[in-house]
Amino acid sequence: MMISRYLNNTQIIISITLLVCITFAHAGLAVKNTGTSDKVATDTLSLQNTGSAQTGGKKPEGRVLYAEQWELTRSGESVLSLPVLNSLVNTWLKDKQKKIEIQYPGGEEGEFWVQQLADWLVALGIPSDQMIIVPGSGADDMIRFDLVR
Repeated sequence: MMISRYLNNTQIIISITLLVCITFAHAGLAVKNTGTSDKVATDTLSLQNTGSAQTGGKKPEGRVLYAEQWELTRSGESVLSLPVLNSLVNTWLKDKQKKIEIQYPGGEEGEFWVQQLADWLVALGIPSDQMIIVPGSGADDMIRFDLVR
């Protein structure tokens, strides 16, 4: 019985430590706050919004993040350097009454991907209650974003 309490406490301590470390590691994001503008400033990463095999080579309408773009993200700065996320965050900052609808591919991989993305958006200052996460992006390799009331 004492061993199980020790393991639970150890797991809690490890989880909290990891959360604090990740939070502090990504707290140094470059955010340009000039008083009248809350725009996020980043170095741009030139990634093309190309069509995928699942969409027949056609570019889907709206804001779309492809799996191949997401695989390159390893820091808050690289998340914001993705043009679709930079545009999304800056547009949301202009009207914080809107919610961000995130349409993700179904299945276990899609759920893992969207949860990781949502965690990054929260780390970047977007409250989780401002996100609506729904399955059904239309392809296995993309997440689609919309701003809704």
